[in-house]
Amino acid sequence: DKVRGGHNEAIFTYGHENKITFSKRPYDGDQSKSDDDEVTDPRELATSSFDKPSLPSPYDYIPITALDDYGQSTQLRHAMESAARYGTPVLACIFCDEEDDNTTIKNSEAENNNKIENAILVCSLQRPRMGVVSNRPPTMNTIMKIKQTSDQVHPSIQGIVKVIATRDDYRPTLSTESEDDIPPHTLHTAMVCTGVQTDALFLQSQLQSHFTSSYWFRYNSLPSTATSNMYSIPKAVVKMVRDILLDCLGYDWSNEVGSGKVSGGIGSAAPSYSENENDDSAVRPGRPLGVSTFLLGLDSRAFGSESTKAPPSLISIQANGASEQYVAQAMGMSANLGNERLSQQWKRCMNRREVKNMVRQIFEEIAREVGWIDESSDVSQSKAGTGLTIVCETVTSKGIEIEFLLL
Repeated sequence: DKVRGGHNEAIFTYGHENKITFSKRPYDGDQSKSDDDEVTDPRELATSSFDKPSLPSPYDYIPITALDDYGQSTQLRHAMESAARYGTPVLACIFCDEEDDNTTIKNSEAENNNKIENAILVCSLQRPRMGVVSNRPPTMNTIMKIKQTSDQVHPSIQGIVKVIATRDDYRPTLSTESEDDIPPHTLHTAMVCTGVQTDALFLQSQLQSHFTSSYWFRYNSLPSTATSNMYSIPKAVVKMVRDILLDCLGYDWSNEVGSGKVSGGIGSAAPSYSENENDDSAVRPGRPLGVSTFLLGLDSRAFGSESTKAPPSLISIQANGASEQYVAQAMGMSANLGNERLSQQWKRCMNRREVKNMVRQIFEEIAREVGWIDESSDVSQSKAGTGLTIVCETVTSKGIEIEFLLL
């Protein structure tokens, strides 16, 4: 083709290798088209670039089943690294939620040993996200309530504890409890995710769907998250989360013992699981989910006598499906530092005030390590503030109480 204009004309020709060459020659002033000129539709020229061979990618594709020299999945290791490197710093621990935190009561060691922790405190260190307004819980919400906030808290700051399931069949079993003290719905299971937020929303929706449409619809009850002691893990709920995380590996869930094909059970919570082989709605994730998860079980506090009640369960589940139950644990950025400090400072039967003071000190060290606070600055003496907010969420069977504290 010839494109005439100005003092030069551009000539595009095709070589033998389907490449476009460009050349210029002086404009001779003759704008008439000769019979020898070959005219090509410009649309053909534009679409011809799709016929060229694509350049090789600078990155090598790593299959989901590829293993490294130590026998570990490479993509699962990358997913764990993304959750640890980019996740929000989170600290969680069980504690004794006493009625009056303002009074300082020093009990003997024997009295503390007889107490049982009845709540979980989940704290996250968040920075403002400009242009983002978070969804705050409504004022009439009986499960989630905001205890304390400040005008200086950025509207993008929000709680990270997500409700998975509630129950409305709880009735007081002790004479000391009354019907007025019990909310119409008690919290059964909640979860906390940090890492890739789209993956966290996907995990939450799949778990909620399996709780309601599969388990509750079949058994008219919810899977128990109660444990006989703090060292045993509720395997049913953990398996649901693990099946969703590891669905990308291509397991055939229909051959499991609990599948509908084998034993008539509800089957797996994995998105790709379907009892109908011709079901096109079943999809399988193409990569691992880059999230770290805390699974919070509260039904152990709502049922049973006072002597048989176990503490709420705090279970950590990694992106590779590994799970462990803890009394205090950290995840997200600088999780190693947070776990080291929690192992040194957490003790049995701490009240809410003591836990908050401990969390504030740990978060100040984490903020310095990740570079959010200058090493030489004194947070306690700074009038301008750091711009960081600690979101404290007290999780009990009665609901979630959110409190915003400026660091």
